Amino acid sequence: MIADRYELGNIIGTGGMSDVYAATDVALGRDVAVKMLKIDMARDENFRERFRREAQNSARLNHENIVAVYDTGSVETSGVDVPYIVMERVNGMNLRDIVRNEGPLTPERAAKLLLPVTRALQASHDAGIIHRDIKPANIMVTNTGSVKVMDFGIARALDDSTSAMTQTSAVIGTAQYLSPEQARGKPADARSDIYALGCVMYETVTGVPPFEGESPFAVAYQHVQEDPVPPSERIPNPLTDNEAVNVDSVILTAMAKHPADRYQTATEMGEDLQLLEHGNVTTAARNHLSAAERDAGAHAVDNTVVVGDAVSGPAPRRREAMAPEAAQHTRYADHRAANEKTSSNTLKWIAALLSLVLVGAVSWFAYDYFSEGNKPAITQEKMVQIPDLTGKPRNEAVQELERLGFQVSVMDEPSPDIKRGDVIATNPAAGSELKQGAVVKLTVSSGKEMTDVPDVTNLTTDEAIEELEKAGLELNPNVRRESSDNIEEGIILGQQPAGGTQIAKGSRIAITVSSGPDMVQVPSLVGLNVEQATATLSSLQLRATVTKVDSERPEGEVLAVAGENADVPTGTTIELRISNGMLMKMPKITHLEPSDAERVLRDAGWSGRMVAGPTVPTGALVDAGQIGHQEIPAGDLIRKDQAINYNLWKFDAGALLPQNNAAAGEADTVSPQNAVNAANAVRNMERRLGL
Repeated sequence: MIADRYELGNIIGTGGMSDVYAATDVALGRDVAVKMLKIDMARDENFRERFRREAQNSARLNHENIVAVYDTGSVETSGVDVPYIVMERVNGMNLRDIVRNEGPLTPERAAKLLLPVTRALQASHDAGIIHRDIKPANIMVTNTGSVKVMDFGIARALDDSTSAMTQTSAVIGTAQYLSPEQARGKPADARSDIYALGCVMYETVTGVPPFEGESPFAVAYQHVQEDPVPPSERIPNPLTDNEAVNVDSVILTAMAKHPADRYQTATEMGEDLQLLEHGNVTTAARNHLSAAERDAGAHAVDNTVVVGDAVSGPAPRRREAMAPEAAQHTRYADHRAANEKTSSNTLKWIAALLSLVLVGAVSWFAYDYFSEGNKPAITQEKMVQIPDLTGKPRNEAVQELERLGFQVSVMDEPSPDIKRGDVIATNPAAGSELKQGAVVKLTVSSGKEMTDVPDVTNLTTDEAIEELEKAGLELNPNVRRESSDNIEEGIILGQQPAGGTQIAKGSRIAITVSSGPDMVQVPSLVGLNVEQATATLSSLQLRATVTKVDSERPEGEVLAVAGENADVPTGTTIELRISNGMLMKMPKITHLEPSDAERVLRDAGWSGRMVAGPTVPTGALVDAGQIGHQEIPAGDLIRKDQAINYNLWKFDAGALLPQNNAAAGEADTVSPQNAVNAANAVRNMERRLGL
């Protein structure tokens, strides 16, 4: 039982840095899962603090495709303060086990299962939380078919504590989904999650991860240096050429080496997964095919020259043709052009396309050659005006220029104003006239110029603004504040994106600034019992220390609170002075026999012993044997365990007569006057004894 609320059961999962227990929330009567950090990692105070902060961030996420986090806390285990997270318990099977049991999934089914994952990631990215450990084992499919992503923020705490490559035990099992930037020790961002999801989809449709090796380091090296075998070549069931291009384009776009060449958001990838699920051509595939057509056109022009040189007779008149000087590729095309391991299915498709283009080119050339004699010696070449294409999408601009009969060369250039993929300018400029077949250079925006985000943690806001300005970045004015017991007020705790991330110049960087420790007012707790007072302090994130003092108030009742009504930092220890219940008021025990007096004392809670002192003479026979004097006056406070001293009355006939009568030998005669004198003597004695 932890926190007097969560009853732990068997371990239902374990990983490199934590164990997961089946548990029951006894307060709400529901099944939960409790993830506890392993003790060896919990020994590091910085790691524990960051783990708690990440757990709190994870608890903020509320999405149907994210496993809910209900509670966080820590428990002392073997002398170590071990953090834990209480989560929704999901009944179902993770994606890793589904693939192991059923074999590779079809691309359509894989797309359907992973589409909710992109929605979960987008929700977390919007909240500034990067998962950093997307893998099949962290994707659950419930018994009702819902998809839920687990372990948000946990891997981030590890990444903050140390680089991925220096924690071998933590990398094992996750190196197969590690992005190149993480493998290089650089900070991860949202696009790192997209890369990992691409690796997950690769494994889902092929049954094997994209890279395998003898050690995590060997696998990480491949993520940085090697290109994966196209997944279509590993999918066991045959695919059409279009299906192969479709699935390859989605996975390899997500797995592009450079973050800027991947899907830029999880939503963008999700849109392609939705198209893939229904058998439609994805945006990535459409862009890839457009790039393939341009490449095929360039090859066709080269082949036309060769055919012309082989024909005997007069040299034919050829249209002016030039290969594009800087061919523009899509993100997927750039990724595929980096190596020669292209898909055999894709090569067949491109070869067929090239053949068609070549046949058309040869036919045109033959017609042009053999009809030469029928053409006049001098012809007027048609001039065409270049339209204004500024701001148009690249594909539309290329199509319009080609429709006008121009060759098109495309080059990229950063632009602070024109969005990525739109035209910046043409060369020659719009309005110029060129002959058909001439080359028009199209300059397309590659987006804003990229820059490295500086690390501004542990700086003040003013210092951060200065560092960001040097990098061409701005500070997001919506500064988030978060309490911290370790970082002084005004110092930056965290930033998004993290330092080292590449983003466009002019972007805004969000920061979280320490507000110092949380302050809380010490409440009035006098009159409560110690359990109630301690629970109240705990709810305010205050600790309690108890000092017991003598008091006649009930045992455990709070008598005083140190610093009552004062404002103190959370975590402060508050002294509670509580009653030990050991005081009582001394009852009147005179004129009682000792046994009766003891009973009166015991009934009042007294547990000490009675001590008889010297007897006290009395002339009243009826008082003999009763207590004539008590050492502690009635009404005074005494400890319940202290001794009580008393004196008994003893009958003495001499006490009835005045001393002068006794001296005169009149003891045997009791006159009325003697009786009066005796009564007065008794009263005087009672006054002396305080009765």
